[in-house]
Amino acid sequence: MKILVNSIPLTTLQTGIGRYVRNLYRAMEAVAGGGIRYFSGIRADGGIPRGSSPRFSMRMIDALWKLPDPAVFTLRVLHWLAYEAMLRRACGRERFDIYHETGFVPAEIRNVPVVYNIYDLSLLKYREKHPKERVWFFDHFFRRRFPAVAHVLTISSFVKSEIVDEFRMDPDRVSAIPLAPDPVFSPRQKEETDLVLRERGWPDEYLLFVGSLEPRKNLSLLMEALVMTGEKIPVILTGWQAWGDKEWIERARRLGLGDRIHFAGYVDDETLARLYSGTAGLVYPSLYEGFGLPVLEAMACGAPVICSNSSSLPETAGDAALYIRPDDAEGLAHCIDRLVRDTELAGELREKGLKRAASFTWDGTARETLHLFGRIAARHRSGG
Repeated sequence: MKILVNSIPLTTLQTGIGRYVRNLYRAMEAVAGGGIRYFSGIRADGGIPRGSSPRFSMRMIDALWKLPDPAVFTLRVLHWLAYEAMLRRACGRERFDIYHETGFVPAEIRNVPVVYNIYDLSLLKYREKHPKERVWFFDHFFRRRFPAVAHVLTISSFVKSEIVDEFRMDPDRVSAIPLAPDPVFSPRQKEETDLVLRERGWPDEYLLFVGSLEPRKNLSLLMEALVMTGEKIPVILTGWQAWGDKEWIERARRLGLGDRIHFAGYVDDETLARLYSGTAGLVYPSLYEGFGLPVLEAMACGAPVICSNSSSLPETAGDAALYIRPDDAEGLAHCIDRLVRDTELAGELREKGLKRAASFTWDGTARETLHLFGRIAARHRSGG
């Protein structure tokens, strides 16, 4: 079986989508041993492409977002039309059994069955929390391209049910295959974490948030909860600045939280693993997630987790987290105080989290995905 995959997410800033594609295809290559080609928008190459440096990626994104929304939208459209033209040319030169679309919208090709990843429906359900140009781009292409998709691949049963309901799809045309923590995420020794904390000037006792600092992550709720906590523990926020109004930062200062908020920015995986390992707890109050990968990453490093009881998060965290409503600042404050004060509870969550994380593997995800691709390719060959 020959697979062609949109590899652009592998070459940009490694957030959730890029991490998913990289880990999935590393594991698929280990299982399948070949037959995978990576399409960059210019040509189809063998071997997983290297990503650009985080600093370069963030500079490029920041420069792009300084342009007016209509200009960014136009650039996106032109880039995607060029991508599709080059993709059709590549598929004309070489035969493929599957094209795996990992981008925001499916590409238009007719001679290869398209498996399209939908990570969540936030561009439909939380449109106001995305950049306008991204919503316009999605609206422009999605309805035009979606009918030609052979199969939809998603990352949780929660999102599968949303897709089936929203688009009135046959459930057999949608598959949910979960993610797993990157193998880099495992418990680190206290000395390793302490070294990072000293080097960066961060506190030795802290809560941790991991993710893009964008509206859907609900950081304003965390700020409100910190004011209410009895334990005045600080929080380290890791992740790139992303989009959206950052009014919550100024609000945190007005609330007297300035010395308790530490912005780490985008950090490398080893630093992140050490931060996960040393934290009193990951706090993840997100309004909506397709999976919530930082929850599993934290658990794989032995961190206790507090997360929202919304969307896919209970499916990901199981019985290994403390849950809060995403509109309940008082409840979040109470959970933070419990976690910091109750060492027995924290230890219990650490043990449960390690077991929970170990139940998700990229080898299992890769085997399920390859099996799915094989079924779709066989159906296409038989004219089904």
